Amino acid sequence: MKKLFSVVILAVFCLTAAMAQNVTGSFKTLKDAGRVKMVVDFSKASIIGMTEEEFSKYEVDWEKDKPEILSLFYTYANRRLGNSLSLGGNFDESRYMLTLIVRTVSAKGDYDCDLVLTENGKEVARAEMLRAYGGTFGTKLNLMKDGAKHTGRELGWFLFNQFYGRN
Repeated sequence: MKKLFSVVILAVFCLTAAMAQNVTGSFKTLKDAGRVKMVVDFSKASIIGMTEEEFSKYEVDWEKDKPEILSLFYTYANRRLGNSLSLGGNFDESRYMLTLIVRTVSAKGDYDCDLVLTENGKEVARAEMLRAYGGTFGTKLNLMKDGAKHTGRELGWFLFNQFYGRN
């Protein structure tokens, strides 16, 4: 019985944590969009206290591993979204665009991001403080990859909940 109670409490906590963002506007317009272009923007990020440019000098494999990290955001968000929506970097024909603005990445690969939805270049919705944990073992880039997976899952859950009114 204690295990069941613990699982229920954990589930409620996880759902509450995923909905803790400051949301303005509505992401529900994406529900029937089919495909949406998504851009992951590291230009404003503080990666373990460094800009992306500084981090790329510190971590020589950043440029080589960055495409894989970007792919993990898309892959894990799409897994959570199922058939509801497909996010990708090459959906230029979509009138909608999601920009995942990475604000911070910790030494453990924890991400803090903002999500901005634009329609034909005009901002429609914004969610601030979309957060996910990183990894527990490995190099900084490995921890960042784990964090990208977890952030993708949180992003997928967030959008799914926005579509179906569980927000």
